[in-house]
Amino acid sequence: MAAAESASDSSSIGVDSYETALCIIPPADLCHDVDRLRSVYDKHHGRWPPHINVVYPFVAVEDLPHVAPLIRSTLAEGQAAGELQEIRLNLGHADVFSQPHSNTIFIADGDDAHNQSLSATRGLVMAALGQKNNPPHYHLTVGRSETRDTASREFLLEKAKLLPPIDWTVQELAILVRERTYRDGIVSNRMRIWGTIPLNSSHTLLEREELSDEEEIQAETVESTIATKTVQPGSTYRFSSESNSWTRYESSVSPESQEDMPTSIRISSYNVLVDSMHPPPRERYPLLVETLLSASAQADILVLQEVTDDFLSYLLKIEEIRECYPFTTHGPAQQADIGPMSSLRNIVVLSRWAFGWEYVPFQRRHKGAVVLKFDHVGLTKDSSFHPLVVAGVHLTCGLTDGSVAAKRSQAQTTVSHLSHNYRDSPCIIAGDFNISTSTCTINEASKNHKISPNTETEIRSLETMFSEAEFSDAWTVARVELGQATDRYASKEAHAVFEGEEGATFDPTENPLAAETSGSPNNRPQRYDRVLLKGQESWNVSSFNMFGQPDDDDEVEICASDHWGVRATFTASTSIGNPKPTLNLHDLGPVSVSRTSSAILDNEALHACLQSSNMIPTERQIYQRKEAFALLETILNTRSDLPFVLVPVGSYGLGVWTTSSDIDCMFLGQISSKTFFALARQRIRKASGLGVRLLRKVDAKTGTMLEIDVRGIRMDIQYCPAARIVENWPESIRRPSSDPIFSLAMQSLRKLKAFRDQDYLQRTIPDLAAFRTAYRSIKLWAQQRGIYSAKFGYLGGIHITLMLSRVCKLVSVLRGTAGITAADIVSIFFHHYAEFNWKSDMVFDPFFDKQAPRYSRLTREPMVVLGFHTPNFNTANTASVPSVNTLIEEFKRADSILCEEKMTWSKFLGGSIRDNVNAVESRPGAQDFLQTYQNYIKIGVNYWGPSLKKGSGLVGWLESKCVLLLVGMYHI
Repeated sequence: MAAAESASDSSSIGVDSYETALCIIPPADLCHDVDRLRSVYDKHHGRWPPHINVVYPFVAVEDLPHVAPLIRSTLAEGQAAGELQEIRLNLGHADVFSQPHSNTIFIADGDDAHNQSLSATRGLVMAALGQKNNPPHYHLTVGRSETRDTASREFLLEKAKLLPPIDWTVQELAILVRERTYRDGIVSNRMRIWGTIPLNSSHTLLEREELSDEEEIQAETVESTIATKTVQPGSTYRFSSESNSWTRYESSVSPESQEDMPTSIRISSYNVLVDSMHPPPRERYPLLVETLLSASAQADILVLQEVTDDFLSYLLKIEEIRECYPFTTHGPAQQADIGPMSSLRNIVVLSRWAFGWEYVPFQRRHKGAVVLKFDHVGLTKDSSFHPLVVAGVHLTCGLTDGSVAAKRSQAQTTVSHLSHNYRDSPCIIAGDFNISTSTCTINEASKNHKISPNTETEIRSLETMFSEAEFSDAWTVARVELGQATDRYASKEAHAVFEGEEGATFDPTENPLAAETSGSPNNRPQRYDRVLLKGQESWNVSSFNMFGQPDDDDEVEICASDHWGVRATFTASTSIGNPKPTLNLHDLGPVSVSRTSSAILDNEALHACLQSSNMIPTERQIYQRKEAFALLETILNTRSDLPFVLVPVGSYGLGVWTTSSDIDCMFLGQISSKTFFALARQRIRKASGLGVRLLRKVDAKTGTMLEIDVRGIRMDIQYCPAARIVENWPESIRRPSSDPIFSLAMQSLRKLKAFRDQDYLQRTIPDLAAFRTAYRSIKLWAQQRGIYSAKFGYLGGIHITLMLSRVCKLVSVLRGTAGITAADIVSIFFHHYAEFNWKSDMVFDPFFDKQAPRYSRLTREPMVVLGFHTPNFNTANTASVPSVNTLIEEFKRADSILCEEKMTWSKFLGGSIRDNVNAVESRPGAQDFLQTYQNYIKIGVNYWGPSLKKGSGLVGWLESKCVLLLVGMYHI
């Protein structure tokens, strides 16, 4: 009591200043785990170091120079008198106390003896200041939650309980002073260390200016602020079978020999969904593990999003997981020496290969990229080893101006970090990008003023950012170059899928959990989850698949998460079995939108224009054709021992048909053509009572065809005898062309080619919905301009299909697919072919042929448009020099007027043709023709006779002679 009595003689010094504090600061090397939580859940992080208040409020700032020595001498006297004991603290007890507007979650020492030592020290300090000692509740704040938010409070309390205890002997008290700074008109403040008061008599009082180098570093560490957003090193954990625990692994980059370097890399990404903050959703854990261990999900690197401490601890206990992935970015928090992760939703990466990693923080709390650098896997170039780098991301969700801006900032931060630090390394970005892709969703958000026009542009620029940084989307590459249709949309009706929904990984229409988290099963599918690759000169995409989807035969759809998982496989270029195109894609023509920014050419206006022109079928028309097609199959497939395969081809097969289109049907079977058509005619006549009529039989060079009417729907029937293909259907159709199964007669191959080419297009066009809208737009334009007639050397459906598919693929690979609408594709189409060199170049698919096709162009072929499978021939064989010149003029005209100010789709496409389908002279193209040419030949044909077949034959003969006349006139 001697020290207290001595201090009482001095005058009282007020302790009512919130500008200063006397506190205990734990050693910085013990605070990493707690400070990681504070950075997310404590609003005072960055302004206050992790601390335990001894006296707060404290004395006025001006009193510090004489108060600090006074406290020091009082404590020294107390120590000499035996009144001051060593303070040993063990912050291992987590608890919470409530205040009017918040809950404070904290850690404290649960040992009464330790707290009494601390109270004794405080008593001496207060006595030195002439104040009474009312001991506070000594604690270190971890975070805060709202008073009424019970789930948030319990969640944060559970995290605090997972913190490893902070155990140390207190050597000094720290004096903090509030420091205010002014920058750009904004006032900020933080508590900086003014000085320290040692509790050991062998140490002397140090003010800020006198701190040793080590203590200066300590001071700077505890005053660090999250505003700096510096890259933070991470600790890698490796499972030790000896200790049966996860231990820290020290990364050391050392390349394997070239022989031991893996020739392929499989990387999976999966958002495992946090749908409950507290209690944890443990009922889904077994299903999540089953999904991750499935054959379609297993990989070399596994990137998980929305991982909680509870799920990670569960996951890392599974022996099969530890065998597949012995390395991880985060250890199980339930292991005593490992702290909890900072957020509720965390990114965790597991791998079979050793790595080191770093955390790249984003501007928003909770958000950042996990960047891995592998020790032994990478690329050796010019005798230098460049390690494989993988960045795991989970960008901000939502479709608002703010969330899209945040996504762009986060994506730019990730790309810039990789570009600046790993310029020569192969880089992969994998995770949940949360970029809205459905144009239906984007248009709805714009219509409801949830996003501005600038934000619509931002969504598009996100995709451009990745392509400009030379990142390729594995899904796009796998679809365009490999023809891997890995999504669930191949079997969906064409009208049920909107633009930007191909390859969706978040689908409320198919996934009950997605419907629940999005709020409605009517929300549209989005392709959120992606795997991007930079380093295509060394690694190529060799496969892509999704996982986590329910089996089609499940009566109840059970899903482990609201997302489907994605897996990409990359194969070293030296061992790739499917080589990339050897052509420079940039040399194949421009794929940029050339229209002006003020042009009113949005996607909704384009759809409205097509609707008004009867180019988009109604629901009733879709149903009628579907019913007619099914009826035809029922009529002809009446014997189980003689089955036929029926497939739609042409416009109906591709889903680009209009109200005036016929349905082209292809039957495949095991009998001869003569027998099939005899059988077909017999069965069709028997079905007359069902509304089926045989119109005529057509015998042409390409084979026999039947024209029929099924309840008002015109249908053309062709037949291909291909017994082995039918026996192995449908797997047989996608075998390589060299397979003996295609050893068929040339006529059979020609007929089969229609479906094989169509199947290839459906598997490789990245956005079929956008393709279909663009196709209808170009067809309408060609009709209005009077150049939709393949038989006269102009455009037909096959030409538009092949020319447009080429543009769609080039755009997706060179620019990306997100934000690219049908309206954009139409504009790019005209710009691409306005600049096309028709005299020397050919239209072909560079992803199918890989290099310029070996096609011997004839001098009489002014235009060459090639298909895909054998036999390959020029589909534009009726084109003449005059017709091609006309097409070139029309392409240039279209490209030019699309750049005009205030151009609209209605103006460009010439208005509606709903009421004047047959009034050719009233169309804009016909009017321009009549104004341009004063002299022309018009041929009118009238036919009277009992035979429709002979009348049609006459028209066909006359049209063929007209083509010969046009071609011959050029040579005169």
